Amino acid sequence: MKRTILKKLTACLCLCAVLSGALTVPAGAASFQDVPSNHWAATAIDRCAAQGWFQGKTADTFGVGQPMTRAGFAVALSRFFGWQSGETYYRIFSDVPQGAWYEPALRACYEHGAVTRQTGDFRPGDPITREELAVMLIRALGYGPIAGLAEDDPLPFRDVTTNKGHIAMAYELGLVSGMGNDLFVPDRYATREQAAVMLSRLYDKLHPAQTANEAMVLLRSGEEAEDLSGYQTVILMAGTLTGGQNPRLALSVSNTQKQVMETATASGQTVLLGISGQSGVLKSTAVATAVAEALTDSSYDGVYLNITPSAENGDALAAFVQALRAAVPEKKLYVAASAPARREAIPDYQALGKAADRIVLQVSGHEDTDGAVPVYAMEPLETVYYALSALNDQIPGEKLALLLRAEGHGRKGTGKPTAFSGDTVAALEAKGRTYYSDRYACAYLETKDTVVWYLNEKALEARQQLLRCFGVSSCCLSTPQRYFTRPRKLSFQIRTAKTALLFQQGGFLLFNYRYFRIPSVAVSTSPLMVTVNLMLFRSPNTSSQLRNFSVSASTSAPTVLHRLSMNT
Repeated sequence: MKRTILKKLTACLCLCAVLSGALTVPAGAASFQDVPSNHWAATAIDRCAAQGWFQGKTADTFGVGQPMTRAGFAVALSRFFGWQSGETYYRIFSDVPQGAWYEPALRACYEHGAVTRQTGDFRPGDPITREELAVMLIRALGYGPIAGLAEDDPLPFRDVTTNKGHIAMAYELGLVSGMGNDLFVPDRYATREQAAVMLSRLYDKLHPAQTANEAMVLLRSGEEAEDLSGYQTVILMAGTLTGGQNPRLALSVSNTQKQVMETATASGQTVLLGISGQSGVLKSTAVATAVAEALTDSSYDGVYLNITPSAENGDALAAFVQALRAAVPEKKLYVAASAPARREAIPDYQALGKAADRIVLQVSGHEDTDGAVPVYAMEPLETVYYALSALNDQIPGEKLALLLRAEGHGRKGTGKPTAFSGDTVAALEAKGRTYYSDRYACAYLETKDTVVWYLNEKALEARQQLLRCFGVSSCCLSTPQRYFTRPRKLSFQIRTAKTALLFQQGGFLLFNYRYFRIPSVAVSTSPLMVTVNLMLFRSPNTSSQLRNFSVSASTSAPTVLHRLSMNT
């Protein structure tokens, strides 16, 4: 039987569980005599009390204007993230005795990197400063390594001299603000209401209200997909722009793509014509006319442009998209664009962002072979952060998507760097040792003669968390070329002692570097259980391995993981 190569590119709305919408604080959740209803922090204070992050100084008073202690904020932070420390006590700071009311929470903060042991004491009873609070928030998010690189990032405060990277990140993410006159006042004590506001802002970032998330799948000629339900957008790469000054649009739609288009159109999905080409074609004004005619004469809902980037084609690409928008205003325009990188000129994507409906950022990997372990980090978190921060004022987050590769990259012996398929990565994991780089938020493995870097569940969740902080809800997940048989239907049940997990229809679950699409969901709250039907695209040579395995899913607390059981 003839087998076709399926190469999937799809948006990952979430790794496995989609966070529920923003919290609605019950009316009258907290009634403090010192917090009038028109107080600037009243909503945040009510949320903190309702969520149990921290309570009032007494039953009737919150303690407005009073400083937040370092111990108190450590407790609030551990409750916010749902951190639990081990039962075994061990001394971290000389001034934190065993049995102190805050000690387990402080130990949990230490274990999760929110606090570090730079000195022998913690000063638990001291008021926390605005600078210390910002530093703890950034470290709690796991962005300490990025903050070191952000020391030279622009900062609108003229009084910040230490921990500039942490404060710059907290400001860029919208967690902290200044005190006026270009001042941050880093040494001023943070009040209890200021701490409540910062935690509330972070909650809104990590748990956004329901937005129009979009899952996309990209199919090239000769590739097929048995089932596309759950996707909102299907991209058929069938067009090529060639010719330089005299561009020509060549269309080659395979029979498989025609069938996919018919099925997707009948299902109400958006179908885009995918067009690739070199940057030289943008020099001609006729190129927009050629693409517009192709769209007008077809039933495509829009176009996905993947023009090979060059240092100077930003303006030309924007002009092309603007011309295309004028010619076919009713069509959707999606554009792939190179992500900004440090020590490089920031491209002006503002015009492109206004003209396009979606911009898919392509982030370069990081390679460093000088160390003991060669680095081939894929879409490093520090690079993703810089790209999003650089474009934060140019393009709204809801218009952005991030391209991620679901494959490994490394080398064998002294050979050249190369890509490793998901099956190969899984096989090498069984032979070697696996690690996780906090610097790059990327997993890697080592065998006797091979080093491979790849994105695992933890790495994908780290990127998704960062995207949420910038208001970005879409990812394009690029998988390597592999042979697939027909999809196999699976289902599993999840039990959790806290709340019912919410799974997004059309989302994706990653296990063993294979992606399981979630087409349907059934939720039961008594007992707390979720049944999710999965569609597994399996490789013929690995089907025997897909029995009695476990996967992980993140819940409403971003760092809390539950073990799930799945049986075929």
